[in-house]
Amino acid sequence: MSNSRKNIFLTSLLILSMTVFSACSASSPSEKADKKEPENTSVEKETPSEEDASVNEETVEAPAEQEENSEAEEENTDSEEPAAEDDQDSSSEKEKEEVNMLLQQLKPEKNMIKTFENKDFSLTETIVDHNDTHVQRVFKVGEMVTLQILKWNQDAIQVVYEESSPKDPKESKLSNFKPNKEMQPMADISRKGKGDTPQWEIISENETMEVPYDTFEHVVVVRNTVKAGNKNTINTLYYAPGIGMIKEVYEDTGENGKKIESVLKKIEEL
Repeated sequence: MSNSRKNIFLTSLLILSMTVFSACSASSPSEKADKKEPENTSVEKETPSEEDASVNEETVEAPAEQEENSEAEEENTDSEEPAAEDDQDSSSEKEKEEVNMLLQQLKPEKNMIKTFENKDFSLTETIVDHNDTHVQRVFKVGEMVTLQILKWNQDAIQVVYEESSPKDPKESKLSNFKPNKEMQPMADISRKGKGDTPQWEIISENETMEVPYDTFEHVVVVRNTVKAGNKNTINTLYYAPGIGMIKEVYEDTGENGKKIESVLKKIEEL
């Protein structure tokens, strides 16, 4: 009996040992897997995460966005340049319009008879008629009568018609006249200077002038000078807003030179 018990004990021990060995063998692959996990971890570290990928994508896309922004800025710059040019053009047009209005406002606002004071002879200027573009006037110096039609617009004052000793000086010709002489500018916004040339030049645009009739502001002064040897003939005209000419100065610088001034003394309605 003792031997049989001994054999049973040894058999049980052998079975137990095999069970323990099988259990150890079954656990070994997981242990190997656990040992290999660090390697997998290192590989995972080398593989970019989603956050890193998004950062990389942003980094790649950033230059493209910068290029788009640069192009947008260039487009904005290009679009702003014409606007700047338009502003300059607008400023130039506005400045020109102000200058044009300077001449336009000098045109007589009503028909009138203007009497000028002069030591040597009598002088009257009668504004017979006027419209948006023309003024008809009659000069009487002593017994000499001259009818003139002026083209009076935003750019210039020009003599376009002239007639000596008209039959009816007070008859309006503006509706049916035909220019009979080459335009002679009496004032032109494109001609500014000192008035030392044969052409009429604007020498001042904002004078205050006192004459016997009244004191006028914003007076425009034009002048021309004709040189003949040692002799200069200088004519200076003064124009006031809404009235037209208010003063004329004639000067001869020759050997027997003289200076004649005609200044506005009276205005009567026609």
